[in-house]
Parts: sequence; C-alpha cells; structure tokens
Amino acid sequence: MVTEANLEFYKSEKGYQSITRWYDNLLEKFDFEYESQYVDTRFGPTHMLVSGPEDAEPLILVQAIAGSAPLWYHQMPFLAKDFRVYALDTPGQPGRSAPNPPAILEGGYSDWLIDVLDGLGIERADFIGVSFAGWVVMRLAIRNPERVKRIMMISPTGLVNARFPIGIFLRNVVSKKKDDQALEDDLTTRSFMPTGDTDGREFDRQLARAMALATRHYKLDKSLGILDEEKGRPDMAMAARVIRQIFLRDRRGILKQLSTPGLVLFGEHEMLFNSRSAVRKINRRMRSLKAVVIPDTGHSAMYDQPELVNPLILDFLKD
Repeated sequence: MVTEANLEFYKSEKGYQSITRWYDNLLEKFDFEYESQYVDTRFGPTHMLVSGPEDAEPLILVQAIAGSAPLWYHQMPFLAKDFRVYALDTPGQPGRSAPNPPAILEGGYSDWLIDVLDGLGIERADFIGVSFAGWVVMRLAIRNPERVKRIMMISPTGLVNARFPIGIFLRNVVSKKKDDQALEDDLTTRSFMPTGDTDGREFDRQLARAMALATRHYKLDKSLGILDEEKGRPDMAMAARVIRQIFLRDRRGILKQLSTPGLVLFGEHEMLFNSRSAVRKINRRMRSLKAVVIPDTGHSAMYDQPELVNPLILDFLKD
C-alpha cells in the first residue's frame, strides 16, 4: 500500500505501482542468489540487495539519480564470486529505501554511506558509483578516507567540467506529451548517445524502462532538493547551485585532497564529456586515479558493455 510519505515523491499511486512492478519484475529475472536487507540510517531505513560469500571483502554499489539496486544486475553475479556485494537503494530515489533524500550541498550523501557502513558493521569497504553516484563515492573518500579502500567511478560527474544535457532535459524530462512507453522508445534508440549512431545496437532495455518510469512518475526535482513546494516548480536559484555542484569540477582545491586509489571509466561517446580529453586530464592531475575509455558506448557503459567494464573493475579490485 502506498504510504503518505511515498506519495510525496511519486506523482500518483498509479505511478508508484508502475515503478514498484518494474522493480519486482526485474528481481524475478535474477538467476543468482541474493537476499534483501535493511539497515537504519539517519535518513531512515536503507534497503539493499546482498550477494556473495558472507566472509568476503565488502563492496558497496551506489546507483545514479533515478536508479535503484536491481539495475546492478549485470555486475552483481560477476562481482559476487569474489566479494560480498551490497547494492543500495538510495534514500529519496525510486526503490525500497526511505523517501528522505540526503542534502547534496551539505555532505548528506557521505553521512548516509557512513551510516550504512556502521549499520552493516563494516569498518572499510570498496565502493562503485555510477554517474552522480561517482561524485558521491568520491566525496565520501575525500571526507572519510579511513572508511574507503578503493573507489570505482563509472561516467562520474565532478572530476571534470560536464555539459548539462539540456536537449535531453527539454525533450524528455520537461515534455509532458510523452508517456513512459514513448520515453522508453526514445532511450532504446540511444538518445543518450550524442551522435545518435547506434550501429544497430539498443540502449539497455531495463535501464531505459527504469529511466522512463522515473521521468514520468517520480518527482526528481523533489528528490534533488530543488523543488519549491509552494510554487510547485523548481527553485531556479537552488537548481543552479545543485547543477554547479554536480556538473562542474570543484575549483576550491577539494579534489587535491583525494588520495584513495580509484578507477574511472568513461564511455567513448559520453553525452556529458569529451571522454578522451577527460581521461587525459584526470590521469595528469590526479595521481591516485586511473582513467580509461570504454569504446563503442556512451553514458551507459556498465549496461551496454558489461563484458568490458566488469573485468576492468575486477582486475582493479584484485590488483
């Protein structure tokens, strides 16, 4: 049953049911062993999918904005052979965690992840974050390096200046003419590839469906803390601050504090970056990081090219 708190973030009960049904249906397709688990945090209960040997080294997986734990379905069975894998549902995003998003501008996501570690009884762990969550795990490593062994960032924001995808935002997020099926069809024709050159390949269907449902039925502006509740629309001043924090490289010297070993993966055809330029800058400026370009994919490399991404992650973790 939809709770009042959930309805604050979903645009309708029908939308809530659509996203919940997609989540449950994807879990039914899992052909590997996993368990569902909760830990208490200052943001309410955090839900996660857990797989792998109980005595193995811990590996925490953090999803992007509008993402949820089942979207790690390409990585979990591969990595769980060697690690105890915890795929998190982020508070305030679609999923089973509490509808209480951490504050982006106040270190809230680092506080949340520390609470998750404490709730699991884990002193130090490896972390993987995709897109915005790459920024999240990087900030955690800067603020609390004693709790982080290594970080892996897939198409992360925050390391180099990124282009805000205004075209996709206007065409899909703002437009109210498209239903979730039309949005999914757009994504499966690679709207996240800047050139539109698909070579007959499609955007990952599960990712496309998840993003389409969240775009149509979830209050993403509220989840990012930029919704003006009284006016019913984004607060543009707050939105500008959040976009700057997420999409632009910090020039205050904060990145120089990062000493945690890390692997950074960019798709060759990223919509947000010039990938090869980004890799050169990161490898030149940040000695603790190794950046690599994944060929023939865009911002969804871990979904579209898991056969390339997964071995790179495992090799890094085993080095």
